[in-house]
Amino acid sequence: MTTQVNVGRSPRPLRLALLIQLAPRKLGSLEDWLVAFATEARRRGHSFDLFAHEPVHPTIRGALEAVGARWETIASFTRRPWTAVRRLAREYDVMHLNFVAPNDRLAMIAYAAWPTPILYVDHNSMTAGVDARRSRFGAALDDLTRLRLAGLAGVSNYVRDRARERYRVTSPFVETIYNGVDTKRFAPAATPRPATGDIVITAAAYLIAEKGIAGLLRAVALARPTGIRIHIVGDGPEEVPLRALARELGLDGCTTFFGLRNDLPDVLRETDIFVHPVLWEEAFGLTIAEAMASGCAIIASRIGAIPELIHSGESGILVPAGDVEALANAISSLVSDRAERTRLAAGARRRAETLFRLDASVDAHLDWCERIAAEHLRR
Repeated sequence: MTTQVNVGRSPRPLRLALLIQLAPRKLGSLEDWLVAFATEARRRGHSFDLFAHEPVHPTIRGALEAVGARWETIASFTRRPWTAVRRLAREYDVMHLNFVAPNDRLAMIAYAAWPTPILYVDHNSMTAGVDARRSRFGAALDDLTRLRLAGLAGVSNYVRDRARERYRVTSPFVETIYNGVDTKRFAPAATPRPATGDIVITAAAYLIAEKGIAGLLRAVALARPTGIRIHIVGDGPEEVPLRALARELGLDGCTTFFGLRNDLPDVLRETDIFVHPVLWEEAFGLTIAEAMASGCAIIASRIGAIPELIHSGESGILVPAGDVEALANAISSLVSDRAERTRLAAGARRRAETLFRLDASVDAHLDWCERIAAEHLRR
């Protein structure tokens, strides 16, 4: 659940800057959140500027402009860091950092923009077992982060607790705000999937090794279910090796690589089983939440924050990360059991509607900005 501490709201409109180390290049839930955040910020009377990477999808750019939000590139900051520092310190009441590594160049620019308060949202997934405090230099930078932040939120309780330990801070400084999904756009099909025809297994991810798509292909090859199709949505450096692996395993005839798509809600409505076989400690798993909202039966790795999203046996099936045999068994069980797919899909949809609504996430973030700004003004 999202933890909130009511310490009052800012008595005046705020000048908000959101800095994000990603490009809003598609029509996904991250982009939905950015537009919804800007829209609600403007409705509350605040100004809102977004600093992100290129490219920006034209629809997203147009939606931001329509509500009076400004957009600029992160590159303009990093090219002239001291100009950026002066601007952040002079023009904004709150800086909201998203998908930013806490010790990278952009974070350091934000830290230098004293006294503007910084709210840092930890979205970072990481390789299992890596010690985030592995060097004295890293520990010193973590100390700087702790001293400079006015608030720290994890996108899951798992991340919140990890951040609390790393930065040695306590509540109410640290809280949880789950990612949000538009449960109207990501919604089950109006009519149930047909009882006959191929079973569609979908994975959607940025194609890097940590996402575990190779393990999915190996698991299907091991299970050898009949009458299935595999849809891989997303792009990334592993796409060519994954295509080669599909051919090697004899799955190229039933596997389609969709690339980057703007119609993921439609793809998920045509999906029977959604698989998220990640190998690293996932901070949240936004595509899992999208698949849950879309009414898919889900199989995912039991690692990181994923057990917070999925209660195994109620809203999906969890398997040990990297265990190809366990993944193969889970796939076989759901391919052969339509009733179980239907039951798990219904449980997933209910849970998404309860925990991962887009409007609730946006409200929590803006309430947080207003509370921190009010506290900063009192000091």
